[in-house]
Parts: sequence; C-alpha cells; structure tokens
Amino acid sequence: MLSKCLNDACTTPFRYLREGRIFHLQLRPTPDSPGPGRREYFWLCGQCSNTLTVVVKDGVGTVQPRFLELPGGPVVEQSEEEVPFVS
Repeated sequence: MLSKCLNDACTTPFRYLREGRIFHLQLRPTPDSPGPGRREYFWLCGQCSNTLTVVVKDGVGTVQPRFLELPGGPVVEQSEEEVPFVS
C-alpha cells in the first residue's frame, strides 16, 4: 500500500491521486517465489516527480534521476524505451 513518497529523503505522505505521480511496475520473481512476478505501485510526490523517476533494480522499485546532464550540453529526459523519430 502506498503511504509516502518512494524517495527515502522525502517524508511527504500519500493523500491524493492528483498530487505527484504513480508508477505501476512489473517486478521479477524472487528465486523462492514461483510465478511470473508481481506488479506493484509506487508513488513520488509532486516535488520529487519533477526530478526523479521510479525504476526496477535488483527486483525492487527505486528512484533515480529523471534527467541526464550532458557534459557542456543540454539536460535530456531519460526514457525507458526509444521512440523512433518520424518526419
């Protein structure tokens, strides 16, 4: 159950769906649990969702920076899948 922002440094409690961003991710099964895995919900508050995103690492949901900072260049938003450019 969602109770607070997934960011460990944030203590904002989950109260409303209109604030922040909810992520619904597929987690891989652990070696001791059979089956295809499970889907789990994660929430980032509005302030954290501006700069962070939720990813699955080692079978658990965790936060990582939403933007990549390029050396001497612009900031680019990360994407989980590539979208082809169509002109």
